[in-house]
Amino acid sequence: MTVRALLYDADGRDQPFDMAIGALPPLTDRQLLWVDVIGDDPGELRRVSDLFQFHRESLRTLLEPVGRPGLDQYQQYVQLTVTAVEPGPAMNSAAAEAIWKPVALDCFFGSNFVVTVHAEPLHSLSEFDHHIREDSNLGALDSAAFLASLLDWHITSYFRVIEEFEEAVDDLDESVLLDPNDREFLQELVALRRRVGQLRRLLAPHREVFSTLAHTDVQTIGKSDSAAHFRTLYDRFERAMDSTEHARELIVGLFDLYMTSTARQTNEAVQVLTIITVSLGIVGAVAGLMGVNFTVEFFKSGTRGFLVMIAIIVALIFLALLLARRRRWI
Repeated sequence: MTVRALLYDADGRDQPFDMAIGALPPLTDRQLLWVDVIGDDPGELRRVSDLFQFHRESLRTLLEPVGRPGLDQYQQYVQLTVTAVEPGPAMNSAAAEAIWKPVALDCFFGSNFVVTVHAEPLHSLSEFDHHIREDSNLGALDSAAFLASLLDWHITSYFRVIEEFEEAVDDLDESVLLDPNDREFLQELVALRRRVGQLRRLLAPHREVFSTLAHTDVQTIGKSDSAAHFRTLYDRFERAMDSTEHARELIVGLFDLYMTSTARQTNEAVQVLTIITVSLGIVGAVAGLMGVNFTVEFFKSGTRGFLVMIAIIVALIFLALLLARRRRWI
C-alpha cells in the first residue's frame, strides 16, 4: 500500500503532505492537495476516508469496487469512478492478448483537494505527476480544473492503445499483401477484433460520467469556469470514441482485403484449371475423332499419321494457351 500526498502552494513551494495528522487542516484558495493511494488495504482506505470525511457509501465503493464507471455527488465532494488502461507489451502476433489491462480508478474532488485511489500503479498518473512536478502555480487551480487535467491524461492512455492497434493493423495489412496464404492471419485478426471490442466496451460507459461532469450542476464545488474544462474533456472523450470506431473499421477493411486477396487467388486457380481442362479436352477430342469406325486412308498411314495427330494436338493446345495468355488468364 502506497499513499503519496502533495500540497501545491501558489504562494510558496510544493511539498509533501503529512498524512499522519488526525484532521485535514484548512486550505486556502491558493493551495491544492493531491493524495494518490495505490493499493487496496482496507485499513489505509478507511484512514484516508476518515481524514477527508467521505460518506460511508464512498468507502463501501472503495472496499467493494463496482467495476463500472459512475459518478456520485455529495454535499462536500464529488466521487467518480473511471476505468484506466495500463499498457502492456507492444502489439505483435504473440502478444495480441496482453497489450493492456483495465484498472479501476476512483477519484474524489472537493474544496481544494483531489484524492485518487487505484489498486495498481498507473502509467498515465505517473506521467501526469512527472509533467506537473514542482509546478507551484497548480495551487491556484481549483480541484475541478486539476481533475480535468488528470482525466485528460487518462483519456490519452486510450489514444495510445488505439495507436498500437493501428500499428498492428498496418503490419497485418503488409503481411496479407506479401503472403496471402498465411493461415495465422485470421487468428491474429480475430484477436485484434476482440480486443478492439473490449476497448470500446470499456470506454463507452464513460460517456455518462464525462457528460455529467460537463453539466453545470456539478460545478458547485469548483470555480465558475471549471465547466469549460469538463466540456473540453468530454470533447476529448468523443474523439477517443471516434478513434475506437475507426480502429474497428480498419480491422473490417483488413478482413475485406484478405477476402479480396483470397478471391483473387481462387480466380487464378480456376483459370489455370480451366486451361488444363481445355488442354485435356483437346487431347480427348482429337483422340476420339481418330478412333471413329470409318475406313479412311489417313487411318492407314501408320507412324506418319500418329505423328500428325500429335502435332495437331500440340498445335491446338498451343493456340489455347496463346489465347489465354492474350486475355491474361495466365
